[in-house]
Amino acid sequence: RLAGRLPQGYGVERVFFPAQLTSSLKQRLLENLSNMSAACQCFTTPTTVPNLNVGRRGNHVRLTPGHRRVSLRAVQEGEIRKGSINEIPEIHAELPFAPELWTTFFEKYWQKEPVVIRGGLPTELCTPVDNDELAGLACETEFRPRIIRKGDEGPSSWSLQMGPFSEDELESLPSDGSWCLLLNDLEKHVSEFMDVLNLFDRFPRWRMADVQASISSDGGSVGAHSDQFDVFLIQGTGHKRWSISDCAEYVPDNDEAFFPEAEVRVLKNFQPQSCSLLKQGDILYLPPKIAHHGVAEGCKTICTTFSVGFLAPAHDELVLSYAQASVDTHDGSQRWRDPWLKPQEHVGEISSEAVAQAAEIIRQSMPKNDADIARWFGCHATQSFGMDPSETIPAKDLSADELVVQFAEEGSLQRRADAKFAFVQEVKDGSLEGGLFFAAGNMWLLQSAAGWELARHIANYDEIIADDWIESGGAAEYDIDSEAKTLLHDLFSSGLIYFS
Repeated sequence: RLAGRLPQGYGVERVFFPAQLTSSLKQRLLENLSNMSAACQCFTTPTTVPNLNVGRRGNHVRLTPGHRRVSLRAVQEGEIRKGSINEIPEIHAELPFAPELWTTFFEKYWQKEPVVIRGGLPTELCTPVDNDELAGLACETEFRPRIIRKGDEGPSSWSLQMGPFSEDELESLPSDGSWCLLLNDLEKHVSEFMDVLNLFDRFPRWRMADVQASISSDGGSVGAHSDQFDVFLIQGTGHKRWSISDCAEYVPDNDEAFFPEAEVRVLKNFQPQSCSLLKQGDILYLPPKIAHHGVAEGCKTICTTFSVGFLAPAHDELVLSYAQASVDTHDGSQRWRDPWLKPQEHVGEISSEAVAQAAEIIRQSMPKNDADIARWFGCHATQSFGMDPSETIPAKDLSADELVVQFAEEGSLQRRADAKFAFVQEVKDGSLEGGLFFAAGNMWLLQSAAGWELARHIANYDEIIADDWIESGGAAEYDIDSEAKTLLHDLFSSGLIYFS
């Protein structure tokens, strides 16, 4: 009866229950409301809703206003509830933070509690590329495009469609907030997004995963969920309301809290504890396992949210990685030998001598000191999956001396954005002699001061300026430290640095 009395296109904003109603009756009423198509939409006034008209990257991609209709924000699980919720704590500062503010952030918030950073993203970076071009990236494979859809068959009717997508597919997306387009690895292929990543200049780069974008019309969402990693959610264009909860029931490991039949991980009964509306330039930081639900709200055009996620490898993954690295460096021809074997009374027994020998084999493969761990961990942390080195491997082989000459003439070399670089300068037990440099899962041991300084620079900065490392001797003769020259040649020949 309620739905029948509402003007066409309008729905229920909020439901208040009389105190005397039983819990079971409240639940039945909520289920009935969720099943009513009109009541599955929420309040607003009529507004212009965009249609998505898309072209390829490099062309002019359109996100143009469509026909005039009512724009309604979807009622999601947990929005109809009893009681009130609090605002998420917030600070007001712009990235990159001053050193003292970074110290405060790490001490008070990092992996401890959520916080909204009002005005955190500089205005010029709110749209690193315009929405037209951003939408066009969904036509390209390297951005791993996918669309999450919310169906109308019930609260569990979430589906996932993998891209890349054609222009026609994107242009046919409805304007009812039932979808969200996701793109990954933006900083690896679009240089403007590296500027966003560089704002987080006090985090180790090896810990950072990528820059992701979510694009939707008003009401769009990917559903309530939780993640195993830290994330900064950055509002680019439009507004998005984030509801969060630090409830043990909602942790990612609890499969029972999620719809088992849905194609995406969505919580069945999300009840938020606090929420905030993020406007352009605002940032929400979330520690691991905090359940969150973002819904585009009051967006007359497209809503874009960028996220900077962090890697959080499982302990089992690290152990397996070290074991594999240990196997790769051992002589595979060695086999079990037991010249000490004696007549055995019980054929089913594994003797103490056999157990001791197995233990010794394992011990020989274990790290002897922190330097052993550093050599493995640097390679593990800088593995660059999906990178195609052939894109930047030089067509003509250059000797190290020829490379130095061309480097001096060109003026600079560029680091590949989709490769990871890192260094280890020291270890706790003092067992490391020299410095370790890593690039895309490879390791170099450096001893000279000039070679070490070059390695540190490459790990920290995207560009290598020739004048900083080469001294001209006149008549096309150049002086550079031999270890630094070898490192440059190795990286250049592997396609990890290149002339832009």
